[in-house]
Amino acid sequence: PAKLPDLDCQTATCPNRLRYYLSVCTFGYTTPWWDWERWELEIDWMALHGLNMPLALSGQELIWQRVFRQLGVSEDDICAHFSGPAYLPWHRLGNLNGYLGPLPQSWIDSQAVLQRKILNRMRELGMTPVVPGFSGFVPTAFNSVRPDVELQSAAAWAGFEPTKFVDPRHPIFREIGSMFMREYRHEFGPAHYFLCETFAEQIPQFGSENELDDLREVGRATWDALSSTDADAHWVVQGWPFYYARDYWKPERASALFDAVPEGRLVVLDQATEELELWREQPIVREKGWLFGVVHNYGQNTHLHGDLQAFCDRAWVASTDPGRGNLLGMGIMPEGIDQNPVVYELLTDLMWSRERVKVSTWIKSYSRARYGKAPRSVLTAWRLLIKSVYGPDQEPTLRYSWRLRPGDQPLVASLDVSTVGEAARYLNSAVQTLGSHPLFQRDLVDVVKTWLGGLADLVLDAALAEGERRNEHASHFFDILRDLDRLAGTLPEHRLSNWIASARKTTTTPQDADLFERNARTLLSVWGGPFLFDYASHEWAGLINDFHLKRWQLFFAARDFGSRDPDFAECETLWSESTRRPAESAPENAMAVCDELLRKYRALDQIAPEFHPTGHRLRFGPLPTVALAGSAPGTMRLVIDLETARLVSGIAAFPIFGQGCRAGYRVELSQDSRHWNSTAGAAKSTCRGIRLAFEPTLAQFIRVTIQPELGDAGQLFQAVIFTSD
Repeated sequence: PAKLPDLDCQTATCPNRLRYYLSVCTFGYTTPWWDWERWELEIDWMALHGLNMPLALSGQELIWQRVFRQLGVSEDDICAHFSGPAYLPWHRLGNLNGYLGPLPQSWIDSQAVLQRKILNRMRELGMTPVVPGFSGFVPTAFNSVRPDVELQSAAAWAGFEPTKFVDPRHPIFREIGSMFMREYRHEFGPAHYFLCETFAEQIPQFGSENELDDLREVGRATWDALSSTDADAHWVVQGWPFYYARDYWKPERASALFDAVPEGRLVVLDQATEELELWREQPIVREKGWLFGVVHNYGQNTHLHGDLQAFCDRAWVASTDPGRGNLLGMGIMPEGIDQNPVVYELLTDLMWSRERVKVSTWIKSYSRARYGKAPRSVLTAWRLLIKSVYGPDQEPTLRYSWRLRPGDQPLVASLDVSTVGEAARYLNSAVQTLGSHPLFQRDLVDVVKTWLGGLADLVLDAALAEGERRNEHASHFFDILRDLDRLAGTLPEHRLSNWIASARKTTTTPQDADLFERNARTLLSVWGGPFLFDYASHEWAGLINDFHLKRWQLFFAARDFGSRDPDFAECETLWSESTRRPAESAPENAMAVCDELLRKYRALDQIAPEFHPTGHRLRFGPLPTVALAGSAPGTMRLVIDLETARLVSGIAAFPIFGQGCRAGYRVELSQDSRHWNSTAGAAKSTCRGIRLAFEPTLAQFIRVTIQPELGDAGQLFQAVIFTSD
């Protein structure tokens, strides 16, 4: 309204004292190019939703410069230490060194100015920001100035060169930590919550004989560095390492690490409770203090997903469980934001609720708040979305086949294409009423985009199959991708050119602008190292036409001529290093394009049964960890017991986070767990799990044999079994 109405004041008491927001990775996937204007909007959003504990990591490179200079590290070695802006999250975690750097001094200085504005505004609004602390990570050349200090070399992360850490048992660890905190407080003002990641996706390199004592010393050194400089210090730690390496972090090891921290001064972010509830497995977490959290998004992938009712149920169960221990609050900890608005509105509402929320009721008030009104067709659309993309049958790390490097495809992404298409048509029927509303436009574009992405996978499956119509299906597939690019291009937030422009404008010289564009492009494509390609793939205009479509054209051209597949890694690297304008669709009217494409491709909904396993879905997971470690790993097996014999017609088995290692898969069925047959068949090596459809076969047990080609960290798998009963 032009004027807000006067209302009586109301008091709301929040049951969660701490309400956390963001993750380390958000500062790479979403915010690296943000200016103050964009940060100001985000901080306003935090305040309006009652978030009071935001992560604030910008600007710290200026402080590290000062500390390393004081320690005698040369300017060249400091410069070689810092990674490019898009990769600073993984640099700050100690996972990689100098990748796509160096950082221009102008950027380091401007980020410090930006951080002062961010912290000042957060404090003005009553927030308690979480700022960085010291975890031992130092430049590789640190030994050149302190040869007396033993450096630990972490295992190579994701194929990058190993990094260096100061041994926490050496007195200089506390010295560096205290130096950093004093310099940080001098530059940015006081802070009392410090994020210190001692083993971020790293396994401690201690011998077994004194391992627990060594872990205690690491925790004591980290805590001493914090508490000796700030009497009110709190150690904040992400729970992800204890999930990622859960085979290592048995309760006695985690307890040893945190033993020295007083109760109430440790805040463990249990950040992936939708996949594994750490607080149930680690007594020390319940004892010392923890936040119930949700990751939800990996790599800022832009597809629609999230089990809304499960979020509600798990939050309520955790908050009311008598064994919850020292539960301090809730948090939202996504790797990337600016996607799936409904998920974040729901999660912030849950922070303020004492009741068990029912999504089917909540979605009505959400729709009215989001669009100003909620016509019946809109509510019907949302009910269908809650059954499909926002329901219980979605893979948490789903990546459409068409967005993956050709040759590594599971059969079809687990998406209920027909239901999503029906939801899109119901939303589209409200265009005359709501079509001018920007939030309605965003949601309709996103739903139609999700539907078209699912159709693209179905048609791609047909094109990959041997047959006379293969080329016809491939041509149809290319048409869908071009139309997806058109659709994404109707909204500025879905345009690759805006991401690139934001990167280029954050620096002052053409050379640095080119480097920052390479950061921006590489993150969305090659990423870096041999394993992470396509991890952060997006449904963005320009990225679809200029990257994904061209890869598939090369792939099918090679098949037509009977030649070998092109070197996709080389092609992707050339694209990431380019500075030419991407082949991005021109902006069009969003509502007109949605209506056109819904009409154009409606008939494709009917091809789903031909390429998609039919029947009911049974979800299992997480399944036991599969240890894929070492240079010559052995065969691993997952056995799934359906508890009763069923007609099984398909299986999807996949790592529940990130990329796995490349592995071949064989699926066998059995009625008694002793006699196995290979009716289901085998799948070639892939790093993203498998999806197989086969003739309905009576079975109670499903055995998945995994033969890795290349060692990597252990994986947790989930499985979806398709049955006819």
